[in-house]
Amino acid sequence: MMNGYWVILRTELFSLFISPATYVSTFYFLALLGVGFRFFIESFAGTNWILPPLSSLSVGLIFGSPALIPFLTMRTIAEERRLGTLETLMSAPINAGSIITGKWCASYIFFLLICCGAYAYPLLLWAVFPEQALTLGFNNFEHWIGGFIFLMSFGASFTAIGIFASSVTRNQMVAGMLSFSLITLYLAIMAFSYGDPSEVSTNSSFEELIQSIGGSLNNGLDKLQFFAVGIIHIPTILHQLIVVFLFLFLATLQVERIRH
Repeated sequence: MMNGYWVILRTELFSLFISPATYVSTFYFLALLGVGFRFFIESFAGTNWILPPLSSLSVGLIFGSPALIPFLTMRTIAEERRLGTLETLMSAPINAGSIITGKWCASYIFFLLICCGAYAYPLLLWAVFPEQALTLGFNNFEHWIGGFIFLMSFGASFTAIGIFASSVTRNQMVAGMLSFSLITLYLAIMAFSYGDPSEVSTNSSFEELIQSIGGSLNNGLDKLQFFAVGIIHIPTILHQLIVVFLFLFLATLQVERIRH
C-alpha cells in the first residue's frame, strides 16, 4: 500500500507543479503578501504590535489561507469524481486511506513551499538592509523557527479541510467555495475569541470541558505569542493534528462510500 501512496503523492505534486492556476494564485498571493509586509515594516515603529515583526508574516499567511488553500485542494478528489477516474483508481490495489493521505501530503508540501517563498521577503530585507533587519530582530532564529512551526501546524489542518471539501462534491468550484467557507469560519472563531481572558476559577466544569475540546479553535491566535518568540506550545500542535486526522478520516469515509 505504501507504493500506492508514493505514486499518488508524486502524481499530485506533478499536477500541482504543471497547473497554471496554481502558479497564478501563488503569484498573486505572494505579491499581495509582500506588499502588506512592506507597509507593515515601514509603519512598524508607529504601531502597537507587541509581537516580533516577523510574526506579521505568519499572521498574513494564516489569514490568507482561505484564498490559497482552495486552489491547492479543490480539484484533488472532485475533479477525479467528475472525470470518472476515481472509480478507476479505486479498482487498483490501493486503499482509500493511501489516496487521501497522498493527495493531502502533496497539497501540504506545496503550501509549505509557498510559505518558504514568503519567508524570502525578510531574508531579502536582511540582505539589502542588514542594520534595519537587526533592529527588527531578524537575527533571532527562534522567531523564524517558532513562526514556521505555527504555520506548519495550521497549514496541515487547513489543507486537510480542503481535501475533505473536495471529497464531498464532483464540482471543483463548489469544493473550493466549501473549503474557503470552512477555513474562514475557523479563522473567524479564532479571531472572535482572540484576547479573551481565561478565568478558569470562575468557569463551570462544563465550560472548562468545552474550552479544552476547542483547543486552538478558541485560543489559536493567542498561542502565536509563544510560537513567535520560539516557545513551542505542544497542545496547539496536538489539537491541529486531531483536526487533520478528523477531516482526513471523514474524507476517507467519503471515498470508501463512493467505492461501495
